[in-house]
Amino acid sequence: MQAVVDETRRLLRVAGEEAAHFLQGLVTVDVEGLAPGRVRHAALLTPQGKLFADFTLWHVGDGQFLLDVDAARAPLLARRLALYRLRARVEIGEPADDPRVVVLPGVEPTALGLSLVPGEIHSLEGPVRLVVDPRLPAVGLRALVPQAVLEDFLARFQLARAGADVWAQHRLALGVAEGAELPWERIFALEANLAALGAVDFDKGCYIGQEVTARMRHRTRPKKRLLPVRLAGEAPVPSPVVTAAGREVGELRARVGDRGVALLRLEPLSRPESYPLRADSAELTPIWPAWLEQEEKSPLQPPADGL
Repeated sequence: MQAVVDETRRLLRVAGEEAAHFLQGLVTVDVEGLAPGRVRHAALLTPQGKLFADFTLWHVGDGQFLLDVDAARAPLLARRLALYRLRARVEIGEPADDPRVVVLPGVEPTALGLSLVPGEIHSLEGPVRLVVDPRLPAVGLRALVPQAVLEDFLARFQLARAGADVWAQHRLALGVAEGAELPWERIFALEANLAALGAVDFDKGCYIGQEVTARMRHRTRPKKRLLPVRLAGEAPVPSPVVTAAGREVGELRARVGDRGVALLRLEPLSRPESYPLRADSAELTPIWPAWLEQEEKSPLQPPADGL
């Protein structure tokens, strides 16, 4: 089994007696309904409903939440949260023990001799916190491991260190993008598939960008989606994606080997004459993941490949 110490992630700590109420009015999931010891994926949107930052939200108890966020986005997220704090009795900073984010691509809890309930934190000595990835169980396991016990954690479960490409390729094959793969402040929450990945609650109270998100769900539907793609040939990231007639229909956002994700307009993808799609010198085949069928039927032509 392999583990990746994800250097692209950082942790923010939001704590205090009003922390849950503070986050409740800002982010896309029901924070006040998130019990201690539970984890959700969530996002902070702009007032226009576009993605400001996505993160894994850990409720670790005692009024403390840890936001596992892209490292490059963490300072901006901290400043944005501080801007909204006003007189709320909350602290925003970094956790004192500086845990590292460790991901176990595709690993099931039983492979470690554990029985984990999806979304529930399993605490080990150290303290180490382990959870099934809240977006999609097939993504694998996610852990917060203090630097001082990192090697002990890897040795305990006989985990071999792997490079970042192993993690990225696994996620991209499933169609799960994160961090800089997402065009921050240019993509709506539903275009980024956040609802299908459990990161949007439509029955909670107001939050930033809620009106646009609800209207897109009930009236307009997303006209673009971030989709997994297979590639044959070379293409830099980012690259425009064009139809057989040369019409631009989206952008390749990430790739590792023959797997990637692209933000694509859906209407052209329903017409056979649009194919083959190309990004630079690569031929690109979009895939409609099976988990996305929960939100919308595939419009792709030729028929979609399920994941």
